[in-house]
Amino acid sequence: MKDSSELLRVKSIRVKGLFDLFDHTVDLKLDERVTVLHGPNGVGKTMLLRLTNALLDGRLSLFQRVPFRRFLLVLSDDRAVSVTLAPAKVKLEKSTRKGRRRQNHPPPVLHLELLQGENPVDRMEISGAQDVVAMAEAISMRMPWVQRYDEDLWYDERVFRELLTPEEVVARYGDELPTSARRSAQRSDPDWLKAVRDQVNVHFIAAQRLLRVNMEDSRRPGSRPRTLSTVLDYASDLRAKISETMAGYGQKSQTLDQSFPQRLLASRGEALPPDALKERMETLDQHRNELKALGLLVRLDSHPFDTAAIDTLDPGQQNVMTLYVKDTEQKLSELDDLARRARLLLDNVNRKFHRKQVRIDHELGLVAESENGRALGLDALSSGEQHELVLHYDLLFRVRPNTLVLIDEPELSLHVAWQKRFLPDLLEIVETAQFDVLMATHSPFIVGDRTDLMIGLDAD
Repeated sequence: MKDSSELLRVKSIRVKGLFDLFDHTVDLKLDERVTVLHGPNGVGKTMLLRLTNALLDGRLSLFQRVPFRRFLLVLSDDRAVSVTLAPAKVKLEKSTRKGRRRQNHPPPVLHLELLQGENPVDRMEISGAQDVVAMAEAISMRMPWVQRYDEDLWYDERVFRELLTPEEVVARYGDELPTSARRSAQRSDPDWLKAVRDQVNVHFIAAQRLLRVNMEDSRRPGSRPRTLSTVLDYASDLRAKISETMAGYGQKSQTLDQSFPQRLLASRGEALPPDALKERMETLDQHRNELKALGLLVRLDSHPFDTAAIDTLDPGQQNVMTLYVKDTEQKLSELDDLARRARLLLDNVNRKFHRKQVRIDHELGLVAESENGRALGLDALSSGEQHELVLHYDLLFRVRPNTLVLIDEPELSLHVAWQKRFLPDLLEIVETAQFDVLMATHSPFIVGDRTDLMIGLDAD
């Protein structure tokens, strides 16, 4: 896994001739870490996000299907990746009827270049013959168990565990292509492009985010992957995260408990003074109660301690209590990161929900309840409530520091009051989690009075 501290940030995104109409320059607000694209329909806000994701996620076939002249991604170390599009040469093929010749129009050619400042460092070319979508379709014809799911995704009926991009289909099943096509499919991205992708994390939150593909439910040959409510998927994801975190908490507790006698004998003379010991004991009780209120601790491991009794401890007892306090602080620290994210999730969501709330449950991950405590299905929440929960969960639990998060239309299904709260909530999350956001919106309420974060994409 990449070390988040070593990841590069995206500094600027520029595109010329998008849809043969628009030139856009987006200099990201690196200090605030949130940049808002605003503009009318049709100017390419969503496509700019998709092209950015495609370049950093290895889905270059998108660039062959979208009209543009140049796309430039500038990184925080002043290197840049340039993608330009050029028409492929038209080939004449002999017709079998009356000797006529017909024109064959191959996909356009992509030129990718690594720049340091304005100076070229390295380059690669993807010829028109390497139309990976057409190749994936050809593979699907030869291997009927490789099925198309939607415009850019395929799946293997025999596996049922993942959706594949056309690039992944060609890489995995390219041997099924004819020899001539297989040669053109044997493209390996150069080391410099792989290195860029390894240094930049990207996470795309698309406009359609309430449904996810559940590959595990499709077991019979000929069946398609089914969709799953994202809130249910995220509830399961949180349950797994809680289980993993509690396992770490248990392991830390066991290690400290087993070594307690040896460390106690070696810690003579390191006792905290009574006032400091009292303060830290009270802080521990408060910490435990907060974790229990969050739902991370099902029960308290100990009863509140009478801190007044610390004044009567002899030096040996004081030494024991000091080591106990330090050990307990270490144990609870295993839960701190999960607790911080969970608290922010619940606070941001529950202050908006009306006459219902979401809470954390060890067995179910996330549960929703009415104000009288009656259980509600997460997938029975309104679309606006689900959007709010999904967006916050995605940002808090599925994004690593220094990732570039691309959010398309965060305002979907949100009441105007919730739209107005979205950006302040996002800025709070970003300050905590330390990632960058580039989002595209039509809503003036999302921007609010933070026009300093906005970049307008004009239709002129």
